[in-house]
Amino acid sequence: MNDSEIDFQSATWKAMENRISMRLDYFRRQNDGYLSETATATLRGRIAELKDFLALAKDPDKVTDEQ
Repeated sequence: MNDSEIDFQSATWKAMENRISMRLDYFRRQNDGYLSETATATLRGRIAELKDFLALAKDPDKVTDEQ
C-alpha cells in the first residue's frame, strides 16, 4: 500500500464509514421535510458527496474527482 491508498479494512475507515452513514441518514430525513429549493439543493449536494466518499471502498476508480 502506498501513501495515497486507503486501508478500507482499518478501524479508522470503519469508524468513518459509520459516521458518514449516520450523516447520510440525517440529511435524508431532513430532505423529506419542507425545505426551500435552495436548502433542498444544498442537502442533495451533501448527500451526493457523502455517497461518493463511501463509494471509494467499492470501486475507487469509478469515483470522479472534479478538478
